Amino acid sequence: MGDAPGEGFAAAMDDLREFGRLERDAQLGDASAQCLVGEAYFDGTRVARDRQRSAHWFRRAAEQGHLDGQCRLAFHYAEGDGVARDFAEAVAWYRKAADAGHLESQCALGTHYARGQGVDASREQALHWWGMAADRGHVQACVNMGVSYYFGRGVARDAEMAFAFYSKAVERGDPASRGYGDALCSVAHMYCDGIGVARSARLGAMHYQRAAEMGNVSARFALGKMFMEGSGGLPVDRAQARHWLSLAAEQGDDEARRRLLALDAMPAEAPAHLGPQDPAAQYELGQRLAMGDGVPRNDPEAVRWLTSAAGAGHANAQHLLAQMIQGARGVPCDMKEVVRLYRLAANQDHADAQYELGQLCERGDGVPKDMPMARAWYRKAASKGHLKAMRRLEPRPWWKRR
Repeated sequence: MGDAPGEGFAAAMDDLREFGRLERDAQLGDASAQCLVGEAYFDGTRVARDRQRSAHWFRRAAEQGHLDGQCRLAFHYAEGDGVARDFAEAVAWYRKAADAGHLESQCALGTHYARGQGVDASREQALHWWGMAADRGHVQACVNMGVSYYFGRGVARDAEMAFAFYSKAVERGDPASRGYGDALCSVAHMYCDGIGVARSARLGAMHYQRAAEMGNVSARFALGKMFMEGSGGLPVDRAQARHWLSLAAEQGDDEARRRLLALDAMPAEAPAHLGPQDPAAQYELGQRLAMGDGVPRNDPEAVRWLTSAAGAGHANAQHLLAQMIQGARGVPCDMKEVVRLYRLAANQDHADAQYELGQLCERGDGVPKDMPMARAWYRKAASKGHLKAMRRLEPRPWWKRR
């Protein structure tokens, strides 16, 4: 049962009286009260939203050295919200708080250096301030450091360091913090593709699930795609695929909308007992047999199931089968077949297969040696964030050139 009208009115009056006391304390110079009043005007709680008054109260708190007040005032200047936009003024207030150890201000100051807003752009300074905040577990700072190491922005590209920072954000950060969902997605992606950490489809799917449940649109799309394809260790489940893709589409993801249309165009699902006749289920079984995941490792059986899935056009199966044949696992090595399978998967935008084709072209293994073609395949894989392909495209140091 809801509150009686009289009870609701009384509660509202109590809330107003409490805010009145808070505003009186703020008028008398209490910096913490000033900051709380600024937040009330900023959010529109208890009082009508008024960003100019919000900035006014944050300024009064900031001028008394209140670190949250300094950070919030800096944000007003950075956004031009309630005050004229002034990046230099924003940086000045962020720096005051950052020098005193305020984590959010350290992260924001690093971002201003990265963008050259209010200061000369300096990736070195950006990494310095992000690093200070990340050392103490600030989620967004950890994500920024992870991105820097993943893409080699201001530091040498290092997948293991990127994974370490993303993982730190997930393990030590508050799930309600800005950037937490992005950290979960990055950890999931790296587990699924084996970048900077041993490949684990199960852990990848688990992290995508957490991020999706928190509302992260990228995770919702990834999870829907995995259920649709039966990849990442997940079974084919059209109901789950539709659920997650629909949520991503509602958040504006155009690719999720296209996947939903494709899902509608698919034939009705086969009965559950016919799972092994489905390419995704065949791939799942072949992968488990190849890795000894929950079943005894059996390379010949793995090849048999992967061959069925690959013949039906399953890109992950084509890629894994090519690796099995290349390593003479369960079947004699046949480089012509390896090249054929990698090409089939690569033409479906499978980044790992594109990278492997680049390797074959660079070495002249199964195909004529062809560096321009190798670079073309590396570029395709790198455009999807494939770290090893990115590294192959880096100029070699002069002492390694031939």
